[in-house]
Amino acid sequence: MGKRTIVYVLVVILSVYLFFVYDDQIMTGILLLEIVYPVLSVIYLYKIGRMFEIKIGYVPNMAEKKNKIRAEIVIKNRLKVRSIRYRVRMHITNRYFKRSIHKKASGILEPAKSGKIYFVFSSDYSGSLKFVLDSVEIYDLLGVFYRTIKIKKKKYIGIMPSFELMPLEITRRTREFAADADKFSDEKSGDDPSEIYQVREYRMQDSIRSIHWKMSAKEDKIMVKEQGFPMGCVVLIWLNLYKKGMKGKGISALLEKAADLSMTLTEERCIHMIAWFDEKNLRVVKLRVDSEQSVYEWVWRLIEAEPFENSELESIYYSETFRGEYFSSIAVVDGMGNLTVNKEKQEIPKL
Repeated sequence: MGKRTIVYVLVVILSVYLFFVYDDQIMTGILLLEIVYPVLSVIYLYKIGRMFEIKIGYVPNMAEKKNKIRAEIVIKNRLKVRSIRYRVRMHITNRYFKRSIHKKASGILEPAKSGKIYFVFSSDYSGSLKFVLDSVEIYDLLGVFYRTIKIKKKKYIGIMPSFELMPLEITRRTREFAADADKFSDEKSGDDPSEIYQVREYRMQDSIRSIHWKMSAKEDKIMVKEQGFPMGCVVLIWLNLYKKGMKGKGISALLEKAADLSMTLTEERCIHMIAWFDEKNLRVVKLRVDSEQSVYEWVWRLIEAEPFENSELESIYYSETFRGEYFSSIAVVDGMGNLTVNKEKQEIPKL
């Protein structure tokens, strides 16, 4: 019950008292009006509720951690002769947090006018925010009684991490690790016969099998084919999204640690694979990361991922998915943001 409603009840009680103390027609009329007013208010609120429109306007799909986010609510008064007093209620919640931030905004919308309300907020954690337009309260002429209209419209906002480079050491094992792939280096030759790195003049140590006969005939000298060096995923980053014990801070730490590691490997021109278990669809999501753009892409997909509950099932799918695949190093980031490389915790990761 609002303050104005309480005041109204007290006024009615006072009017009843005065009615019995003073036998006056004016007091009788005032008391009758006060008694009838709630009924008139209900009829009025029902009608204007149908003339008031509200919806979620522009809310960004993506934002950065700790940056301000502005969410837009669009309102419209279709009454041509009466202003409408309103109060909008909404809340913001992190996907992995139980607590919510509640906000409200009040105002008066003039006849036949549209307006916009802006809610500004930010997130201290990476992950997914849910912006919910809960309800709107429409007030009567005196602002005493109101009608609550449930909205329950929502919009999800992906909160991206800061992508900071982290100290790490890429060992010769990773630098020289050859992996099968459909992409090949433009800086290093190899021994994959399916891809030509370059065509050059014959040298004494070259195999006769490498001679490019058509090019040799055209150039009138012996030319050889130099095979491409495959640029496969030499490092695996496994994201352990085990739900047990996972909290909002943990998933944010996981996301940030994995994003920093992936971005650093990309800067070092180290092609790698990001993978996690998708329990809902019973599969392992595997994504090749070879550019800054692909880092942003996998982070965006991970923001929408659901943690798994069955650790045994995750282990089975992991084993089946990577059977026969080899990596120079396997980095695991768990639900609290802890990083291990080849099952070892390292102050400065060595991959």
